Amino acid sequence: MGSGVLTKLKREIARHKSLAPLYRLYKRSKIVRWLPYDNLFHCCTQKTASQWFRAVFNDPAFYAYTGFEIEPYRELGLRQATFDRPFPKRKVVTALYISHPTFLSITKPYPYKAFFVLRDPRDTVVSWYFHGKNSDSQIPPMPELRRELNQLSLHAGLKYMIDRLEEFGSFEAQRSWILEQDADAPKIFRYEDLSRDNPGFLKLLFQYLGVDMPESEFTALVQRHTFKKHSGGREQGQEDQYAHSRKGIAGDWENYFDAGVLEHFRSVTGDTLEILGYADQ
Repeated sequence: MGSGVLTKLKREIARHKSLAPLYRLYKRSKIVRWLPYDNLFHCCTQKTASQWFRAVFNDPAFYAYTGFEIEPYRELGLRQATFDRPFPKRKVVTALYISHPTFLSITKPYPYKAFFVLRDPRDTVVSWYFHGKNSDSQIPPMPELRRELNQLSLHAGLKYMIDRLEEFGSFEAQRSWILEQDADAPKIFRYEDLSRDNPGFLKLLFQYLGVDMPESEFTALVQRHTFKKHSGGREQGQEDQYAHSRKGIAGDWENYFDAGVLEHFRSVTGDTLEILGYADQ
């Protein structure tokens, strides 16, 4: 396919967003480098910017410099997650809401690369609270959360959400990725670093994954995936309680936890903050 045809095709794709098959053909014609892995695994718990990661991995520039397309994982259950067959090769599996033992149970081709995104569980509680209260999603457990949270005060709702996240296995999953680390374990990345310095975070992540692209391509990719672009124009820190990308900052729990909520969090999660490295924050 000649460069002139590609230029015209790219222009048509920009004008007509429905040309998905042609878009995929265009992407395949633009592979510059292939990563030397069979799979990439993006592991996390919910409310760790998983939709942002998915968008980055689905960006044409990422495909061009890796040869990888995404394999979306949409199951919500942390305790119920099981895998009876390998994932397709040459895929970024995103986002795997799983514990470390569950990750070990996946049949994985070699070589592969994996990482886990960790977030202060107190911020996770707040993010879940607003998402559960305001989302119109009909996917379980959202209707139940919405019904319960809309009958409770803020602080009672936060305590309810702490109990539910413990029931879901969120805190247990986070602990498992820290407690079961060894020399070959996937690297831990922190949401707080992403929130503080988006380009710097992405550069470190790409270095870990072996993604090598020109600085101009990287800069353009970063600009396509700022919080402002993903939130419909809001600056990072500007809150919309009804949006999936609600606020995009770290440490927001301090605006919502009172002494009673924090005490309840501690009673449910024990030494989780110490294990995860958030006790002094």
